[in-house]
Parts: sequence; C-alpha cells; structure tokens
Amino acid sequence: MNGMTKMKRSLERLHLGVPILVASAVLLGFLGNSLQAESPTETRPSFPKAPENAQPLPSPAGFNPNHRVTDAGSRSFWAHTFSSGAHSVAVRGQEVFTAWYDVRNGDSDVFFAKSVDGGITFGPNVRVNDDTGHARQYKPSLGLDAAGTIYLLWRDDRRGHADIYFARSEDGGKTFTKNLLLNDDAGWAYQGNPAIGVSPEGNVYAAWSDDRNGQGDIYFTVSRDRGKSFGRNLRLNDDAGRSIQSHPTVGAGSGGFIVVAWEDFRNGRSEVYMARSTDGGKTFEPNRRVESGAEGTVQVSPSIAVDPHGRMAVAWAQFRPQMGPVDPPDAAKGETLWWEKVRQGDADIELAVSVDGGGHFSSPMQVNDDRSGRPQAFPSVAFDPRGGIDLAWEDFRNGQADIYFAQIGPGQASLRSNQKVNDDTVRAFHYHPSLAVDGEGRAYLLWTDGRGNPFVSSADADANTEEEGNDIYFARSN
Repeated sequence: MNGMTKMKRSLERLHLGVPILVASAVLLGFLGNSLQAESPTETRPSFPKAPENAQPLPSPAGFNPNHRVTDAGSRSFWAHTFSSGAHSVAVRGQEVFTAWYDVRNGDSDVFFAKSVDGGITFGPNVRVNDDTGHARQYKPSLGLDAAGTIYLLWRDDRRGHADIYFARSEDGGKTFTKNLLLNDDAGWAYQGNPAIGVSPEGNVYAAWSDDRNGQGDIYFTVSRDRGKSFGRNLRLNDDAGRSIQSHPTVGAGSGGFIVVAWEDFRNGRSEVYMARSTDGGKTFEPNRRVESGAEGTVQVSPSIAVDPHGRMAVAWAQFRPQMGPVDPPDAAKGETLWWEKVRQGDADIELAVSVDGGGHFSSPMQVNDDRSGRPQAFPSVAFDPRGGIDLAWEDFRNGQADIYFAQIGPGQASLRSNQKVNDDTVRAFHYHPSLAVDGEGRAYLLWTDGRGNPFVSSADADANTEEEGNDIYFARSN
C-alpha cells in the first residue's frame, strides 16, 4: 500500500469532531477591532477597509458547469496541478491560460491549454518541455504579463536530477521558446516547488526550494527583459542554522515591489515567513514571520496576492497534528507522508491582510465555515478588483476532497458562505485548486479532478490512486 493509498484510507476514517469556531460575532470582532501583535507593546491593525473606489460585491451567483481541460482519454493517465500558492491559471479579457503536468506520453510532461471564450471551451493541449528523452517534468507555475506573454516555470529532471526550467510564449501559447535552465549551481542538488510572479512592468520573478547548501533553502532570480535572460540566483532565507524552507509563493507589485513567502522550520515547526524587496529583487529586507500561530500548530502551503492599492493577502493552512510531530519534507524521499500528516490534522484555512506592503498584518481570520472537524488545505488567494478578496482551497468536510470557494466583501464585517465548486455527484477526490480573478471580479478556478475514477466505499478509496485516472478541470463564477 503506497503513501497516497494510506492517506485516503485515513481520510475515510477521519472524524476528529473538533468544532471550528467561526461564529459571526468572532468574525465581527476580528474585522472590527485591533488585536495584539507578537510584541505586547504593539497592536495589530484591524482588518483593512475597502479602497475608496470599491464597489459592493453582488450576491454569490455560483459557478458555471465544470469543464474538462485535458484532452487525452480520461481514466487512462495521471494529470496534476501543483501547489495553489504557485498558480496554474491566469486570465486576460476572455482569454484563460492554464498549465499542469501529466503522464499521457509515458513520462511526466508540462502541458498548457488556452480558452478564448472565457473558459467555456479549451483548445488543444500543448506540450511545453522540449527534451527528447524520457525525463520527468513536474509542478508548473504560470505567469502572464499585460501584453499577453505567457511564462512557465517547472521542475525538470532531464539532467538526471531536479532542476528549475523556464519557457515563454509570445503567440498565445501556440508555441513556446527553447527551455532555459534557471538554477546556476554546479552540483547535483535538488531544486523543486517553483513559483513565478510577473510585475505590471513585465519583470519576471522566479523562486523555488533549493538543496545546494545541503538543506532546503529558498532561492530567487529575476528577468528584466521579459524572460529572455535571468540574473544570478539569490538565497532569500536569512537564518544561520540548518533548518528547512520550502514551497515559496510570489507576489509582484509595481515599481519593483516583490514579496516571497514560504514554509519555514527555523523555529522547530513549519511557519509562514516572508522576504520583501522594493528594488526589483536586487536586495531583500530581513525575513519576517507573518503569523506565529497558537502553540503546537503548524502552518503550510502559503499563497500570496498583491493588489494595485498596496494591499497584500497571505493565506495558509494551519493545523494541530494528530499523528505526532511533523518533520520537514524530505526532498529525496518525496512529500507524500508529509502531506498525509497535513491532511489528517484538523487543518483550517487562515488569511491575514496588510495595507502597508507587508509591514504589518491583521490578525488572521479563519476562512472555512464548516464544523466538521475535517481538514482543509492548499489555499489559493486573489484580490477582487472591486476591493474584496477571493479564496479557494481543498476541503474534506464531505468525507472526500472537494474544491471550495469564499469571498470577503470590501470592508465587510463577515465572510461570505463557502461554496462547493466541483459539480460532480460521485465520490471522488479533487485537489490543488488555483485561482485567478478578472477585471470584472469573476473567479476562474483550475484543479486536479478524480471524477473519472470514482470510489463508493472505503475499500474503493484504498484502491483509488491518483495514477489511475485524474483529469484537469476548470470552472468560472457567473
């Protein structure tokens, strides 16, 4: 029985019964009052007010029917999106851009697909990696600039070990450039978990996990010529020990403002740390912790968003492990057991917001509104142009992994009710959502979907593995 099968068996049996305290009064207090920061002499700002030009959000109207994006035979191959903090979907007008990796060719390749009608239909799947062997490519992260240039970043094993590769497209995804190696170390260290960000000016920022120093660090590079070339690699975490950092997420603003957040074990448990640059990535300020969390809790899978008004939103999954201590993920052994522990804890989705570019954060609020005691994981966050904040995540409240969505209206003192996005009625797993929002506030979601390989019992769940038939699915809000 492999690690994923064990995870699914455990999830079928999971019934923690721990209440989730998200009563309206708690949310009102969170949104309206200043709470204590880590320092006893410093107060945290209240949840930020709406920008002056913010418009009230309309009543939630739900999502259009789900659409399958992959064009190979369902149930015949394995396809997967990556961490929601890395982003696999982008939107520009009626154009929707998506990326994932799958094994339709016998090995793992990076694929891209585009819609020109707002996500109603998608064009042919396009292979992005240009190697001719049988190496594996994983975990693409997608970025888009104002001119419509597409940027893709992924982990690539073509040299016999894990590297970070990059490609761009200037013709809407019909073709991609020659693949470019980004990590500049000379050894055989592991590089993985890439994340990309693109500034309004067209600068491309890349971050990833990197073991070149014998431990997991966060490395970064920047392109100032729209992806034609990249500068030297820069280590972002500033701790002096041997702790592990992993799973970065990148937020890019205008005028050279960049923020990178990641999972950080420097204090003996995973917490969300960040580094900020105001000069386009030439230098970064000292690392700071976004939120300490309650004693014994663990914070994983951060996702970050930056808006034109200088606001910053960071979301993560926070849980108290139910299986004993949670060790850092081991790149050599994979991360299945690590995420098994994450999903078996009573994990909730937390959100903190800053109005001063990450100088100060509001106290975090819990986003999921269920009382099931079951876990939520892998949040993806984006700003609504009307002043609100949208979030999507993987949610086990129904005894299986579903995709859920929520909105926080601009300046409102309550959270909109959570909405289930996947519209299938079979028992199946749905993983790793990625979220984008267009200029009119419509939400676009991409995720890994197992409805082509459903299960009906605990025994079927044990036999149901991701290798047996996942697809990539998409939905857009009305």
